[in-house]
Amino acid sequence: MPALLPRRERRGPTKDEPSGASRTRSLPVRRSALVRTAVWVAVAAGPLALVASCARPDAVVRTRPAPVTQADTAKEPVTDPGGYAELVLDVWLRAGHDEEGAAARQLRVMAPSVPPPSWGEHAPVAERLTVVRSVRQGTGAWSITVAARFKASAGRSGGEGGAAAEGAGGLRYFAVPLVVKEQDVAPGAARGFVVPAAPMEVSAPRTLEEPDSPFGTEVPAESDLAVTVGEFLSAYLGTAEGADRYVAPGVSLPALRGSAPFEEVRLEEVRAQEQTDGQPGADGTTARVLVEITASDPGGGQWPMSYALKLKARDGRWEVTALQSGLENAAGKSEQRSKPAGSVSTADARPSPAPGEPTVTVNAVAQEVQR
Repeated sequence: MPALLPRRERRGPTKDEPSGASRTRSLPVRRSALVRTAVWVAVAAGPLALVASCARPDAVVRTRPAPVTQADTAKEPVTDPGGYAELVLDVWLRAGHDEEGAAARQLRVMAPSVPPPSWGEHAPVAERLTVVRSVRQGTGAWSITVAARFKASAGRSGGEGGAAAEGAGGLRYFAVPLVVKEQDVAPGAARGFVVPAAPMEVSAPRTLEEPDSPFGTEVPAESDLAVTVGEFLSAYLGTAEGADRYVAPGVSLPALRGSAPFEEVRLEEVRAQEQTDGQPGADGTTARVLVEITASDPGGGQWPMSYALKLKARDGRWEVTALQSGLENAAGKSEQRSKPAGSVSTADARPSPAPGEPTVTVNAVAQEVQR
């Protein structure tokens, strides 16, 4: 018979022991149980987190490449100080009228070491100053050639006086030495100007020989090509209506603004770059021509003008595709391609833009050359 274990009897609090003592004894037990539970939860969370991280695909970490610092090798654009040289020459010329005048005081501020001129009875008067040449002599050093148009002295004629008056008037050229210095090393800093010496009179710029004209073929005056360009220029200069009808589709023609219409346009000569009889030929055939005209204004003035035009044949007629300067195709003959019989093309025609594309103006090429 198994031994009977003694059974612990439950008892209530004694008279001397308050009832809250049992709850006080149970608090450490509960605290220990909570601590053990938290420890087990923390231990179990480690493997669970490892499993979750392995099951989740790796996130793609996008790293931005570090900026590469490159040395700034681009030099600051050279500023032509021609405007300042023009101002200095104007002040220098006007300073000779009055040693204590405003121009003389301004010259002493702008160029303290430059002596002003001293004029006699007939002082030269500059009507207009224009910079015609700028030569850079070194770092910050310039030689600026300024053209000065003088008003001829009145009341002087014949003998030595007439020669002096003739020399005082007309067009003369002066070279102004100029040094440009930066006021600060920061980009865009203001510049300072130094005029180390007085202006010097120099000879006029050399005039070069005219280049050979690429328009060496005369176009018959009665041909379709000559008639088309004559009618187009008459309409374009205001003596007739409807210049747009001579322009190829997709090409816009800006109207002349601020110009009084001419009364008559007389066609003097039409020359093309290649041999031609002036007939349109096959569609797509192009031609470049130089047109000499004389336009008459309402006051009786005669205006000799030259227009370089590019045209393209379409549906048996010539259409204007560009208003040019006449200097575009100096080396273009080597790039020409063979064309059908009767072609006068010197270059491929510019294709008309598709619907929705911006149109090009007739004088777009001429504007590019002028820039």
